[in-house]
Amino acid sequence: MLNLILKDILIQKKTLAFVGLYIVIFMFAFNSIGTGAFSAIVIAVTYQMVGAVSSYEDKANSDIVMNSLPLTRKAIVLSKYLSILIYSLIAILGYMALTLILTAVRVPVRIPPITLESLGAALAGVMLMNGIYYPVYFKFGYARAKILSFILFFLFFFGTMILIEAATNNMPDSLLKSVIASLSQFKDMQIFILIVGAALVFLTISFILSVRIYNSREF
Repeated sequence: MLNLILKDILIQKKTLAFVGLYIVIFMFAFNSIGTGAFSAIVIAVTYQMVGAVSSYEDKANSDIVMNSLPLTRKAIVLSKYLSILIYSLIAILGYMALTLILTAVRVPVRIPPITLESLGAALAGVMLMNGIYYPVYFKFGYARAKILSFILFFLFFFGTMILIEAATNNMPDSLLKSVIASLSQFKDMQIFILIVGAALVFLTISFILSVRIYNSREF
């Protein structure tokens, strides 16, 4: 299992080499969305890494190779899902390291802090996005999943911002205040656990579905 995850990391050395650059680019690109920038950066970097490893494996026809080895298909699928969390961790640590560097050299850019809410949103976004992506990937392969991944990436960012803006503008003030008051009753840790817990349930269901799909495929 660990070897499969390590393999996914090692085959994308070029992507890993540019993770810092990706974070800096995204930091400037998402600077206008305030505290949500951290969440957007983690999701975007994870998106890049999942897409990179899927592309490499598609070119190498790794499905045929992997299924000729003494590995269960469940283990292959599980390694992909666990890798999602590893990529997220790499993005988070990369963000923290670059924050220290940019702060030290006093680069004139606003660096959003990492909060419990933004961390929860980042992890939930990563799990939801890839929880939708991987069943399609295991069912139809990289080519079709790539299209879905591209659509999901833009829906998560532009769709979320449009929905929030529309809800804020169209929601009556009394209802908006009621929603804010309801949310304020929860502590940050409670909100974090609720969001991440719900995303984990969704990811678990996605994993079970992916295993069933992959077990039924012929190579």
